[in-house]
Amino acid sequence: MYLCTDCGNESLKWQWQCPVCKEWNTLKEFKEAKIKWKGKWSAKWELKELTQIQDIKEVQDRIITSSTEFNNVVGGWIVQWSVILLSGEPGIWKSTITLQLSNWIKEDVVYISGEETEYQIFDRAKRLEIAGKNLKVLSESSLENTLTTLAKNPAAVVIVDSVSVMHSENSTGSSGSISQVRYISEKLVDFAKTTNTAMILIGHINKDGWVAGPKTLEHMVDTVLYFEGDKFDDLRLLRWLKNRFGATSEVWLFKMWEKGLSDIKNPGLEFISNEEDATGSSLSITMEWTRPIIIETESLTTYTKFGYPKRSARGMSASKLDLIVAVLGKYTAIKLDSYDVYSNISRGLKIAEPGIDLSLAASIISSKLGKNISKSMIFVGEISLTGKIKKVIFLEKRIKEAEKMWFKMMVIPDVNVKIKTKIELVKLKNINDLTKIIK
Repeated sequence: MYLCTDCGNESLKWQWQCPVCKEWNTLKEFKEAKIKWKGKWSAKWELKELTQIQDIKEVQDRIITSSTEFNNVVGGWIVQWSVILLSGEPGIWKSTITLQLSNWIKEDVVYISGEETEYQIFDRAKRLEIAGKNLKVLSESSLENTLTTLAKNPAAVVIVDSVSVMHSENSTGSSGSISQVRYISEKLVDFAKTTNTAMILIGHINKDGWVAGPKTLEHMVDTVLYFEGDKFDDLRLLRWLKNRFGATSEVWLFKMWEKGLSDIKNPGLEFISNEEDATGSSLSITMEWTRPIIIETESLTTYTKFGYPKRSARGMSASKLDLIVAVLGKYTAIKLDSYDVYSNISRGLKIAEPGIDLSLAASIISSKLGKNISKSMIFVGEISLTGKIKKVIFLEKRIKEAEKMWFKMMVIPDVNVKIKTKIELVKLKNINDLTKIIK
């Protein structure tokens, strides 16, 4: 049997391309476990009763943390029988946040680590000033030993660091293989549901930045959270990829310091490097789902010394930068055929939404012309391939966010705005009108 590592599709024979997701070289061989689990959590044939929908009561088993930002991400609270998958880049402080969780709740927590010894966990807890009265640790990587221990030592929250290093005697393959991760995840989810235990699984990522292991791992859990941020910066984002218990429209913003992570309840200008006017720098408001965040876009244009100009993008897709450069060359007098273009989203943010297109174009024009852009001006809009400026979602919400700050002018698409604002709104129809503003 062959399993696609991207979509989880099963195939009887190996192929270069997955027939479902069309990704190349993602089919990996795995063998189903021949030995069935013999514990008390094994599946049994039982006659179940159906429940009338109006007789179902609201979930009462809730764990509310002292971190408002974390509560927002998981839907207000942690449901006691839920399973949360937490993933992110190495060194992004995944283990730190889960260990710090014991300081945020009063319920009992069991921290299981297959990667570190108990002494290493103790040293980190001491540095984070974690009292540890409700925290117990176990350095173990065997699934069977872990479940046996948890059955005799119940806790409200169980943290597994990480699911990729756990192994089971009842599954083939080595730790981290598709068959092992799949089998272990099934048993951990089954244990959480049957024992009313909230479980947080820490997962590794692959070379493409996605959660490592079979795609079915993300389907089995209730919530998937992803850490994001620059390892050389003190700002972090915790965003959801899936949430069965709340609105999937929040991100958690926090700052690192020597004693752990602290909430950033009002980000304001946290993602702006400085407040002085600069060449090649423009501001925009991006939407992290329903939360507006002010960001800074930086660009540098230099005359190329080679025959082929270079394009380099950080914090955005390279295709977005290529598109903006092509549109500027087609519909404006800004010609970049002989110029290298480097663009960056400050503070290590990664932005994919099209609302920053106008800001990116403004920063490129500013660098090419050598003109400063006032920090009292902000740009929001999507640029189409025809050179038109298109409306973006939550435009009114972005305007309200800009009004809270000191901004005096906001450059937006030429559309009707339903709210009244004190900020001067400059409406643009096409990309060529943008060059008239930056003088």
